Amino acid sequence: MIEFSNEKGFFKLTAHQKVKKNIYEVFSFFETPKNLNLLTPPWLNFKIKNPVPNSTYIGLEISYKLYLHKIPMNWKSRIITYKKNKYFCDKQILGPYLFWEHNHKFIKDGENTIIHDFVDYKVPLGRLINILFVKNKLKKIFEYRYKKIEELFKR
Repeated sequence: MIEFSNEKGFFKLTAHQKVKKNIYEVFSFFETPKNLNLLTPPWLNFKIKNPVPNSTYIGLEISYKLYLHKIPMNWKSRIITYKKNKYFCDKQILGPYLFWEHNHKFIKDGENTIIHDFVDYKVPLGRLINILFVKNKLKKIFEYRYKKIEELFKR
């Protein structure tokens, strides 16, 4: 499920997904930065630029290169919150958005895990740019991500 809303000048993307794996296995996958490549659509030509550790921690900075609308972009994010097997948040510190924070939350549901993604973002020229260029692209990215998560966490 992917939903969009806006509030006080920020756009919000919310996505939820239930997988049939335990929270420890799911969180371990998501906290491993190199796995981001597996969840990113190939048409973004996503590449991590710097060597990345095997785990996530507060203060970790990761630089990427990707293509948005066939335009090369550099992106750098920093992990600003982290609690093992519960949540973490990455914030764009360099990139195409005026503001971008992506909160990843994980909830144990018996032997299953519910993955929640909450993205708050701002774009230049606000609503117009969001409607013309951003919203549909984000929807496609998160739809791709949803399908890949389904594939990766099949029993």
